[in-house]
Amino acid sequence: MHTGPGTFPVLKYQRRNRRLSLTPLIDCVFILLVFFMLQTNFFRPHTVDFAKAGGASGAVSDTQTVSVEIHENGAIWLNGTATDIESLQKFASGIISPDNTRVVLGVDPGVVLQRAVDIMDLFNRHGISSISMTAAQQFD
Repeated sequence: MHTGPGTFPVLKYQRRNRRLSLTPLIDCVFILLVFFMLQTNFFRPHTVDFAKAGGASGAVSDTQTVSVEIHENGAIWLNGTATDIESLQKFASGIISPDNTRVVLGVDPGVVLQRAVDIMDLFNRHGISSISMTAAQQFD
């Protein structure tokens, strides 16, 4: 085995003075920024505000309570009487003091939630914001 000079080529490394360009990095950042801006929804999602349940204090209140039931077959009952959405709309528009009105919305377990939300929106449009919803009762 011969290991003398000239056996292996001598490699000379030339050091080049390279400056790192930030332009491609900045381009990538702007592309990502535009992508996430286009994917973001800047509108506030539509929310339904529920009234917080208060404790039983035994105090007498002047709040009017309205009972609305939504059955699985699509029937709507207002204070124990069968009604339709138009009559419910007229009833809600005729409420004199919406701030002192509480709606108890009973929903059959098989009812589509959007139906209940539509009725809550109907009362919200007329200034009634105190709405309670229950889904634990099966109606006859």
